This record gives sequence, structure tokens and C-alpha cells, in this order.
Amino acid sequence: MSISGRILGATALGLIAAAAATSAMAADKLSLQMNWTADSAHLGFAVAQVEGVYEKHDLEVELVEGRGSAVAAQLVATGQVDLGYADTGATLNVAAKGAPIKIISTIWKSGQFGIQYLADSGISGPDDLKGRKLAVSPGSAMMPLIPVFMKANGLGEDDVEIVTASESAFLGLLNSGQVDAVSQTPENIVVPLAAQGIKAGNMYFYDNGVPIASLSLVAREDTIAEKGDVLARFIQATAEGWKMAMADPDKAIADLLEVFPETENSAESLKQAAVFSFASVCPAGSGDTIGVTPPETWEEMFSVMTTAMDLSSDKPVTTYYTNDLVPAEPVTCP
Repeated sequence: MSISGRILGATALGLIAAAAATSAMAADKLSLQMNWTADSAHLGFAVAQVEGVYEKHDLEVELVEGRGSAVAAQLVATGQVDLGYADTGATLNVAAKGAPIKIISTIWKSGQFGIQYLADSGISGPDDLKGRKLAVSPGSAMMPLIPVFMKANGLGEDDVEIVTASESAFLGLLNSGQVDAVSQTPENIVVPLAAQGIKAGNMYFYDNGVPIASLSLVAREDTIAEKGDVLARFIQATAEGWKMAMADPDKAIADLLEVFPETENSAESLKQAAVFSFASVCPAGSGDTIGVTPPETWEEMFSVMTTAMDLSSDKPVTTYYTNDLVPAEPVTCP
């Protein structure tokens, strides 16, 4: 081969190598600030990370454990992270104060807030609470929702005796029979009772007249405008991750423990809690669309939040969310 041929060949190889390097670096980077430390609420993200779903969608995702939903929303608002995973109510409260953020996908379409009781209590629905004692923690997110729940189910103020107590005392109050029910989440009541060999029941507010979504993906408005395609790919990949998690919970838990090896949650406790997390992702069961709350449900939720949760009604609910980035072809629950 001539010198010029060798030079041309080397140049061509260099161009190919450069193109390959550019392709390898093409993944868009995103940071996700989680609402709290890793638990069953984050299974779909871990699956998408470990099983290469984010990579398949040309994404390089950093999952950052959090210190609360309000903090996650504020970090997004100040541009310190690309995305937040935060409670809907906390997010809207931050946005209502002028933060330029919106919810772009509702992962937990049903909040886990509700009422828990021992399986042998004779309670199975709202009517069974008549004449019973219900423990609620003062200042908790559940407190303002109790009157809405009672009104929606035809219960008067005198039908249920409300006992204020610390959430840390709930398990003891139930086990000792000092109260008949508590208002918390099944993960914090049903799961630890199960670990003690005690069966407990749960009724969600969401299924009983108080529709409130919980953990959602949050982004700044300018990020939505500038990186809409990247965010849409993240929503798609995350929905696929949740679907895979529900199809194989044991593998999902192994993936979570791989991504977050220092979590204090055991595989067994994660498996018990996953049942309730999956129910929040798919409140309508098999075939429900992952990550999408329709406008009519948003209107219902907004009504609850503005009447019971002190959210201002000065702005329409469409100020706070968008469904423009969710998958055109729905990712559905298995």
C-alpha cells in the first residue's frame, strides 16, 4: 500500500472510531431526586436501571435518595436536579408558591393514605367504622382528609370517635384494642403487623371517595420546553421498568438491592410492601395505564386538595401538570 493509501486508511479508521465514540456518548444524562431512601416505591426505577431499559432509550440516569417530597420538589425548582419523585400534594404546594415546576407523570396514581384495622375487627368498609375509635396523628397528611372521607361515605361527625395520637403509637393502640382503626399507609401498618404474625386490613381513601394521587415525576417548566423528548423517553422507560417489576417482583427486589445495597429494608419486607406499591401504580388493576392520570381525575383531585388541603384555587389545575410527555402508546399494567 502506498503512503497516501495508508494515510487515507488511517483517516477513515479514525473517523469510524470517532463516530463510534460519539455514538457511545450519545446517552442523555438525567438526575432523579427520589422522595426518600430506597424502598418498594422505587422498584420500577431500579429495574429500568439494572435491566438496561434506560440505556435502551439512550438515557444515563442517576438515582439520588431523598429527604422528603417537599425537598425533592424544591431541588427541581431551583435547578439542582433534573427530575424529582415527589408526593403530588407537596409538589402542588411548592408550585402554588410560584415555583416553575409541573408534574409530568403520576407513578403512584393512587395515594396509599387510608385506614387500617385488624383483620378480626369486623371492619371491611366505611360503614363498619360507625361507633368505632379511629386514631389519627395531628398535623399528618391524613388529618384533613378524614372529614372528606367521612362526608363522601355518608358518615357524620358523631359516627366515628377520632383519637389523636402519635403515629409511633399506632401499632400498640391497635394491638391493645384501645382503638379500632388507624389512618396511615398499609406499608407502615399492615406490613409490620404481618411481620408479627398479625393480619390486618386496609381501605384506601382513593377507592372511597377521596381520589388523591401520590408519588409523581416533577420537572421544571423550562426543562420540559427544552428537553421534552428526553423527559418523554424517561417516562416511557420508567413505565416499562414498573411493568417489568410487577411481572417479576423477586427480580425487581434483587435489582433494587443491587442499586441500593445499603438500604435497611430486607428482601422479605420489600416483597410485602411491593403489593401495596403495585396497587398504587395500578389502582384499576390489569390493563390500567402506568403513569397517566386523566384530566377528569385531576379535576376531582384538585377539588379535594383545594377544599381539604389548603391549596389555593386561584389557578386552574392544568397549571400544575401536563400529560403531553406520556407515551403515545400506553404502557399498561400486567
